[in-house]
Amino acid sequence: MGYAAYKEAKCLADLNHEITVAHCNSDINQYFDRRIKFIHLPIPKAPLIDFVFFYFTLRKLFKTQIQIADFDVIYIQSLEFGLLELSKIKNPIFYFSRSTMIGMRKTLQKENIAGTFLNKINQVILIHLEKRCMQYAKMIFVKSKIMASEVADFYQINPQKIATITGGIDKDDFNASTLITNEGIRNKYSIPSAAKVVLYAGRIVPQKGLIYLIKAALELLSDHHFIVIIAGSYTNRDYLDSIMKLLHNNDYRKSFYFLGHVNQLEMSSIFNIADCVVTPSLYEPFGMVNLQAAFLGKTVITTDITGSVDVLRDYHNLKVIKPGSVEAIEVALKKILITPKNNDKHDFDFSQYSWMNVAKKILEYFNLRVRKDI
Repeated sequence: MGYAAYKEAKCLADLNHEITVAHCNSDINQYFDRRIKFIHLPIPKAPLIDFVFFYFTLRKLFKTQIQIADFDVIYIQSLEFGLLELSKIKNPIFYFSRSTMIGMRKTLQKENIAGTFLNKINQVILIHLEKRCMQYAKMIFVKSKIMASEVADFYQINPQKIATITGGIDKDDFNASTLITNEGIRNKYSIPSAAKVVLYAGRIVPQKGLIYLIKAALELLSDHHFIVIIAGSYTNRDYLDSIMKLLHNNDYRKSFYFLGHVNQLEMSSIFNIADCVVTPSLYEPFGMVNLQAAFLGKTVITTDITGSVDVLRDYHNLKVIKPGSVEAIEVALKKILITPKNNDKHDFDFSQYSWMNVAKKILEYFNLRVRKDI
């Protein structure tokens, strides 16, 4: 139950719909809304065993807690729910494809990152489940044109079955006057006040390209005074080790601040102390971080494979670079480091990207398919 999924569910509840959410997140206290019925499905973190466990958990769920006939629409946001007996569900099924396992696999292969034997088996299973979700869905939702093309090409899906609905922005969650002041957030994480701040916000995994930003920053630190904040947890230990190896015994290692996982509702405060946000992704079907940073008027450096570039193409503080290039990040960063901080407000219109608009677009497709299936 991620931030975006919660915002969609909350807005659908605001529109007077009854929402039940079956999720695998053990910590959703920050996303509590008493109008939404939450059902937690615990899953052990053990390769292959988790699939078996989840399969029987789902069977039990639909025998004891959920009656499919009570719902007008089934909206799947996680491919693991492909373990359901989807062929027996007569209700309209919709699937949100955040990314694709094939796209991810191709990216890792380009980076010469070989997974373990168990990881490869796991990947085959996930691709199969992803195909099932797409096969039985009436419509597949994606957040960008890049993702729409990927789903159509990799899974031979008719483009008419794919709907592009971008992510949203909550003006209350992301604003310049947060509960935590800039000074307060700097004190919390022991961040010096004088240096310029380069922010990376995202998981520490190969497809996010963080190592290229680290290398670029190390090249620039001898001539420029700045710090790099990394806000995100790691899910790939080997990748984190390769990054820490670059910083080990380096004279500038203290210029890098690893904050770990940051609550989404605190991210606004982190964005506010940044001079720029860098998303050096090698694979990024959308990139909500870019939208959030731009909403706060921050300079955004991102790669041309990032889906949110379509949304932000006319945003005046956007710098688009090619992925996997240390030199490209260096050039873009250098311009920002030698330019005085610009506090001018952006003139980009974000009003169409509210979560309520996102929910209304989703609802249009729900209503369309329900009427057709009656």
